Amino acid sequence: MLGRKTGLFLVSAALVSGCAPELGDAPFACDVSGTCPEGYSCQATICIRDGAQPAARRPKRVVWINAAEMFWLASPEGGATLLVNDGFTQGAHGIYEIDVRPDGAVSEPRTLVEYGDGPPIASSIVSLPDGRYGVAMLRFPKIDGDMIELELGGIERGKKDGLPAFEKLYTDTTPFLGGTEPTYISAVTSGGAVDIAWTQPSGGGQVEVVHLERSGSLWGPTKKATALLPPEILPLSGDCALFRDDSGWLTLRVGFEQFALAAVPESGGAMTFEPASDTPLFAWKEGVLSLRYGEFDEQTATYPASYLLTDPTGKVLAEDEGFVLQESLSPHVAVPFAGGALVAPLSRDPAFPELEVGFRSTTPGEPLRTVARIARESTETLYSARAFAVDDKAYLAWTEFHEASMDLWVAVTDLQGGGVMPLVTQAKRVHTWQGVDEGLLEVARAGRGRKR
Repeated sequence: MLGRKTGLFLVSAALVSGCAPELGDAPFACDVSGTCPEGYSCQATICIRDGAQPAARRPKRVVWINAAEMFWLASPEGGATLLVNDGFTQGAHGIYEIDVRPDGAVSEPRTLVEYGDGPPIASSIVSLPDGRYGVAMLRFPKIDGDMIELELGGIERGKKDGLPAFEKLYTDTTPFLGGTEPTYISAVTSGGAVDIAWTQPSGGGQVEVVHLERSGSLWGPTKKATALLPPEILPLSGDCALFRDDSGWLTLRVGFEQFALAAVPESGGAMTFEPASDTPLFAWKEGVLSLRYGEFDEQTATYPASYLLTDPTGKVLAEDEGFVLQESLSPHVAVPFAGGALVAPLSRDPAFPELEVGFRSTTPGEPLRTVARIARESTETLYSARAFAVDDKAYLAWTEFHEASMDLWVAVTDLQGGGVMPLVTQAKRVHTWQGVDEGLLEVARAGRGRKR
């Protein structure tokens, strides 16, 4: 992709010389007045060849997106919708949606929620039974407040202009005990209900999973599961991730650099945490998928990585070895699919020239296999990724660093079954975030997952 200075030079050269250079289909920056060469139109700051429908878009720039703050949902219009939470760009804090079509066309980000220039909020996004977005948010208090607020909001879906309608469905509060941003929260749906997990720093640190159901126009808790945080996990590092398998079995992961797992009782009540020696990426009733790091390789600036399938007692049933993770790469969770889970990004090459999406079934004898491959257009350092699959298409969103910026990329390719390797699909950049300095890159390297 051509940079802004190069794009401006080409536009100026074309206007001065009267010639029409062959610029191709790859998008490049419009000039400051929104001008493009003949045969191209300026769409969201990018010059697009007339008639072309590339996936590349760069509607705005932001500072940072946490590894947990990317969500995929199936689109009722076909394809998938990517939702991202920008909590660090001054004047643009909010949650945004990006529609991605099966043919690779990508919309400009549209604002769903604006929340001002206060501290970032933590969020988790699901589809409600009525078709709206269900956005669970954990907010720090206002300047004159002393309570953290958990809120579930219903947001109109499909509105193309202006902010969509927002309805507050449920709120709860807990005392504020400091920190620079809330811990991650997690929401999942099942049978029309919403389960939300959040850490409460009061009382030495405890975690709660609240089960919300709708009665008429009101939402309220019908049961709760609670537990004290394990002693090795401090309240301000008690990030939550909920895993629900196809049978409805619900598992809670807590932690930031150290992790613990607990089964969520179907009827609510007390939970019991068990420490995890590796990084759990997903859990089923019959087992856990985990990421294991090897010793850091100074020469390649990568960690050897393997993916383990264990039974509920921690016994290793299968291990897939030979993968690598770049130093700053922070995989967050795997995504449930077809009774198993999608894992991304995978690579055996430290440069990650291609990003692979892997599928891990719960059958020990079936190895982790590649179901999609994406060719990268850049060689920048990776930060995080999130895969998704619907209607025989694999969708992948990932972030990577570029000088003082962070770029969001999206790609779509055919989802392959039966172990057949798909054709490589070229990726397109859809969003550029600017403002990540070397200090923030160090945060990613050290923390593997969030900007604190």
